[in-house]
Amino acid sequence: MRDHPDLNQLIYGEESTNRQIRFAAWLAIDEWNVRPPVSSATFATFPSRFILLFLTIIHLLTSVGLLKARNSITYNDGGFSVQDNEAQERLYKQWIQVLRAQVDPVMRDLKISLNIAGGWGAGVGSTYGQLHGWYGS
Repeated sequence: MRDHPDLNQLIYGEESTNRQIRFAAWLAIDEWNVRPPVSSATFATFPSRFILLFLTIIHLLTSVGLLKARNSITYNDGGFSVQDNEAQERLYKQWIQVLRAQVDPVMRDLKISLNIAGGWGAGVGSTYGQLHGWYGS
């Protein structure tokens, strides 16, 4: 996200602290784990850095976007109008939509792939297996 004080021209310091980034990453892992099929990934076992990065960014932008929405106000003085935070809130929403459009299909496809791979050799019988035994190998 390049959230470094020397790169932030309009705000002082960083927009998201390391603690907030870690929390967003935990939310990203939780989102992955609760989507069917339910899983129990951790930081160490998460199957995709791409998905983890995108979901973390989405959760950070959502958090900051909600803050900007709460603190949005329009100033009017003598025909001059300033919309504080409102434009940024819209931009955050747009970025969230762009990132979701990129990561959701990848996440869905990986979940399906892992589910299928995990199902091989699970010991679930089939009547086709019984037929094979009756008619030879």
